[in-house]
Amino acid sequence: MKIVNIILTSQNGGAEQSFCDYLAVLKNLGHEVLAVVKDDAPYVNQIEKLGISVKKISNNLGDHDFFAVNNLHKILQEFGANLVIAHVGRSVVLAKRSIKKISDRKIFLIAVNHSMNVKRSIGADLIFSVNREIFHRTVDLGQPEESTFVISNAIDLTDAINNAPRVNLQKQDVITLGMMGRIDEFKGFDHLIRAIALLEKMVLEKNLKHKFVLKIAGTGPNERILRELTKVLKVEDKVEFCGWVSDKKSFFQSIDIFCSASDNETFGLVLLEAMKYRKPIIATDTDGSKEVLRNKVDGLIIALKPIENIEQRFADNILELVEHPQLFDTLIENSFLRLKDKFSYQMLETRMRDIIGVAK
Repeated sequence: MKIVNIILTSQNGGAEQSFCDYLAVLKNLGHEVLAVVKDDAPYVNQIEKLGISVKKISNNLGDHDFFAVNNLHKILQEFGANLVIAHVGRSVVLAKRSIKKISDRKIFLIAVNHSMNVKRSIGADLIFSVNREIFHRTVDLGQPEESTFVISNAIDLTDAINNAPRVNLQKQDVITLGMMGRIDEFKGFDHLIRAIALLEKMVLEKNLKHKFVLKIAGTGPNERILRELTKVLKVEDKVEFCGWVSDKKSFFQSIDIFCSASDNETFGLVLLEAMKYRKPIIATDTDGSKEVLRNKVDGLIIALKPIENIEQRFADNILELVEHPQLFDTLIENSFLRLKDKFSYQMLETRMRDIIGVAK
């Protein structure tokens, strides 16, 4: 089958990584795949490493960009596409309009929803949603239930750490927390910085020997604000800004506990990465974390509200992992088994094979 996989974004994030993962899996299933991306997409090199052809188009007029529609129509015609997979709303709208211009054959459209903003996907031949809440929203808005599926994001386990050495944080003087993601106001990096400051006080009150530090991997518009916060809280020496990290394995090997403090997360591929590299996870109760983790089975999930006390909840859960080595080990083992069972490339490939089939 000739499949065009489309995303028209200008950043690196979870949707973009999922887009690349689809390419790898579809190619492995034997389909002829073409990637269509925005002309300033920063992830083109990643696609080319897969040995997949890329077409770039401009998109300066949003959903109503008739230039983009015409360019995409031309690409679909020249490639002879049978199926289009469109990620994120704008790509879906432009794909719908491009397909309508083709009258000599049927081209199926699969819309992939990475957020709760699903309105533009309604009416596609099939809809894939990355979590159950998004799935229910598509059905509520009128998509027939038989044409919509929950397709979780997945991760390549080729370099997974299958046998991690046991760790006893009680014997460590320095305990390193880690966060990773785009540094914006919704990712909750400030919650962890405040938790570090609070842990300093708790260490003194409880007469503990530990020192806690935080590594932040990523870049974004809020970095300056966070750096100022570390100064206000007097924890500059306890928070390291690592910038954009390409070697994720090394980053995870440098930390003891991974934390996700997002105010809103529809999935969270970074959670899968923490599981892959055998790190226990503390995460806020977003739709994404609840899709990936079971509380006190695969990770520790804490309430986002009341927001005023969230740093206390993080600090308490961090100390719980430090003080209970058995819990630490159990979360790591359970989460790794869950990762292999539900979120591996193999599982994504199986789902794609069941729905789309294998090229013949």
